[in-house]
Amino acid sequence: MDGSIWALVTIGGPILFGLVLIYVMMSNRRHRSPEEMARTEEATRELHRQLDAEDKYLDGEAPPPRNPPLKK
Repeated sequence: MDGSIWALVTIGGPILFGLVLIYVMMSNRRHRSPEEMARTEEATRELHRQLDAEDKYLDGEAPPPRNPPLKK
C-alpha cells in the first residue's frame, strides 16, 4: 500500500502540476486585451528608463534621476 501511494505522488504530481500550469497559461493569454498589452509594454519601457537613469547616476555619468535611487 505504501508503494502505491508513493507511485501516485511521483507520477500523478507532475502530471497534475503540468495540467494546472497549462490551464493558467491559457487563461492568462485569453484575458489580455490589446490595451492591457500596450499598457504593460509602456510600463516596462518606463521602468527600464528609470533603471537606466539610476545606473548612470550611480556611475557618475548623469544628473540625479526623477525618483531617488533604489538601495542596493
